[in-house]
Amino acid sequence: MKINKFVMLLSALFFAGAISAQATAPTVLVNGEYRPAYKEGEVIVKYRDSAVRSMRDVVELYQRISVLDVKKYSGNFSSFEHLIFNSNNLSVEQAVAELQRDPMVEYAQPNYMVYAFPNQMEKPKSLAEPCIIPGIPFPPGCEDSGSQPPPDDGGKTPCIIPGIPFPPGCEDSGDGGGPTPPPRGQRPAISPPPAEVNPPVNDPDLSKAWGIEKVSATKAWEKQKGSKNIIVAVIDTGIDYNHPDLAFNMWRNPNAGQGLATGVDPSGSDVTGDVVGWDFVHNDNLPYDDNQHGTHCAGSVGAVGGDGKGISGVSQRVSLMAVKFLSAQGSGDTAAAIKSIDYAVSRGAKVLSNSWGGKGDDGSNGALKESIDRAGQAGVLFVAAAGNDSTNNDRTPVFPAALDSDNILAVAATTETDGLAFFSNTGVKTVDVGAPGANVYSTTPGGKYGKLSGTSMACPHVAGAAALVWSQYPNADYKEIKRRLMDGGDAIGALSGKTVTGKRINVAKSLEESL
Repeated sequence: MKINKFVMLLSALFFAGAISAQATAPTVLVNGEYRPAYKEGEVIVKYRDSAVRSMRDVVELYQRISVLDVKKYSGNFSSFEHLIFNSNNLSVEQAVAELQRDPMVEYAQPNYMVYAFPNQMEKPKSLAEPCIIPGIPFPPGCEDSGSQPPPDDGGKTPCIIPGIPFPPGCEDSGDGGGPTPPPRGQRPAISPPPAEVNPPVNDPDLSKAWGIEKVSATKAWEKQKGSKNIIVAVIDTGIDYNHPDLAFNMWRNPNAGQGLATGVDPSGSDVTGDVVGWDFVHNDNLPYDDNQHGTHCAGSVGAVGGDGKGISGVSQRVSLMAVKFLSAQGSGDTAAAIKSIDYAVSRGAKVLSNSWGGKGDDGSNGALKESIDRAGQAGVLFVAAAGNDSTNNDRTPVFPAALDSDNILAVAATTETDGLAFFSNTGVKTVDVGAPGANVYSTTPGGKYGKLSGTSMACPHVAGAAALVWSQYPNADYKEIKRRLMDGGDAIGALSGKTVTGKRINVAKSLEESL
């Protein structure tokens, strides 16, 4: 709702003599570079369940922090508000302190920023391993760290930069043959689902997706190929929902017709007309990936197996829900993350794939943690990337991966030779398992394919594995799925003393009844 003009006038008068607040949010190291820790002029507040809020109380509270706009939550988060205030009158820290003094408030916090987890991060030249820059495959002067040299693209350097899909003058790193991605800002209509390829046909480029074999998915497929009944929400920059290797596995909302009008209430909390997911950046039902990060993650989870196209994800059959809350530049905030998680749970997702995160204060984020805990109460597994700062999440926490919610499964990145990727965060208490995350080949927008590196790429391998195991054991709860993935992994030296298990996942072992 909007604050009326009377309240805004009172607020302006009240703070007329106030000293101007800090203009710029502090920065934190995320993905190897310094980024804003939170949004200036915004806070998230949770009111006590027992609080009785009269109109006068509300107006007085909003006056004290010079509120300009209020975005309310609904459903399980009806006690939360996202407040936007005049940052010329007071800082975020001052607003939080003022809110905390109010007896109606349980807690208040900044609206922390979060970021996708590949990004530009050059490897220190002092290290002997070849260069990998998460998000930019094979940059000039760098060598691929895998056992195979970069593919011969006819002398053309592949160009995949997060936030700028296929810019002019750059060549796609895939094999070609797919449609050209739409211009930036133009999102395509959702095409009808394609027919299933039957009988199955081999995926021609499966061998390029080395992580699939590394986690023993090909062996697991002898027993279980996955199920469309298991919904995995890729909470990210969106998905190319028309990608030829993803379209069949896209979730289709059974309660939304193809031509149903899309809509959202003024506060942005209630969704209607969603077909394959939701876009919380544009607040509509076209969660198209204008970055490439989300589409790449989706391919590792569940690119269609046996369709004679490209590759396969870890789970050959699955329902991929596109939940976009990260912008074309790969950035988002806690307020939108909470809505994204709540939306995915409300639509029946069993697994949430989260290749993003941030830092703030001591690494805690109470509002985000509550949303993850509520997902756990609904029986949902939350898979999270550990982060790309080469740091220890036990000492320098990254949320959401380092939060102590029981349903979180945090993932480090490993290489093709079972080494620890140099950029990967670790934590013997806070990072559970490892998975392939260096030079991972997967789907990209426009029907293309390419390689990216980061714990972002490790996370969806685990999310896909969770979907495959849940397909085999549909009556299991998330605790059982998490246990199977942790216990069924392969112990590797590079993760010993670096993660909870010291293991890289092995989905075939995780399927064994005797585990």
